[in-house]
Amino acid sequence: MIITVFSPDEVSKRSILAANLAAHCALHYRKVLLIDATAPHHTLGWGACRDVTGIKSRLVVRGAENLQSELEDPASYSRSHYAEIVIDADGVNTQDTNAALVATDVLLIPVHARQGRVQNRQALAQHIDALKLFNPELRVLVVEVQPISAFGESVSTENSPARLVAASILTAKLANTVIHEWIDDRSTFQQGMSAMDSKLRNQRAVAEIQNLYQEILKTRTQRLDPVANSQAILQALQRRTEEKEICHISPDIASNQASAM
Repeated sequence: MIITVFSPDEVSKRSILAANLAAHCALHYRKVLLIDATAPHHTLGWGACRDVTGIKSRLVVRGAENLQSELEDPASYSRSHYAEIVIDADGVNTQDTNAALVATDVLLIPVHARQGRVQNRQALAQHIDALKLFNPELRVLVVEVQPISAFGESVSTENSPARLVAASILTAKLANTVIHEWIDDRSTFQQGMSAMDSKLRNQRAVAEIQNLYQEILKTRTQRLDPVANSQAILQALQRRTEEKEICHISPDIASNQASAM
C-alpha cells in the first residue's frame, strides 16, 4: 500500500506524522520505504540521524529521485520489495508530488487546528479532483492535528479547519482519530527516533498513530461513493476543457477583444 502524507504547510506536522506512520509499519509489519518528496528534506535528515544512532528496523528512508518511474511500475523494485510505502510530500516539487499522488492508495491530509482558515482550500480540492482522472481509486483521509492542551476537549467542530477541508473535497473522509502535538518531540526526532522507538514512550502518542493507521487500512478497502467520485471526475474534466479553450483563443479573437476594450 502507498500512503502519501500531503500538506504544503509544515505546521500540520506532516513530516513527523509520515515518519511515525512509517516507523509504526516497520515495527508491526514487513519492510517499509519512506520517501522524502519535500523541499526542506526533514525526513531525509531524520533518516540520516537514524542511521547514525544505529536504530535497527525494517525501514529505509530515501529521496524522491526517479520517483515517477518507480511508483508507476507495479513491478519496480520499490513496489515489489516493500510492503508499505509512505511518502512525505509538500507540493513544492510538482512532478514528484504528482507522481506520488497518482500512484497513491490513500492520501492523508493533516490539518492543524491552529491553521485557522486553510489557504487555497479550493485549489487543493480541485487538485485532488484532477488526480481522479489518473487515479480514480484514490482514497482521501483528512486528519486533525491538535495542540496538547486540547487533549480531552471536544474537537472537530463544524467550523474546524480539518472538517472544512474534508467537506470541500467530494470524496474525502474526516478521520475519527485526532493526532496531538506530543508526536512532535524534537529531541526524539533529531535522534532519528519516533514515538515507537523512544525509550520513554508516550503511550497516548503511540495509540493515536496505531489508531490512525487502522483508519487508513479501513479507508483503503472502503467502497468509494460512486456519485461523489463521478462528480469529482466530471468537474476535473470541465475545468480542463475550460482551460484548453482559454489557451486556444485565436489571435484574431484576442485582438478583437482587446480592440473592443
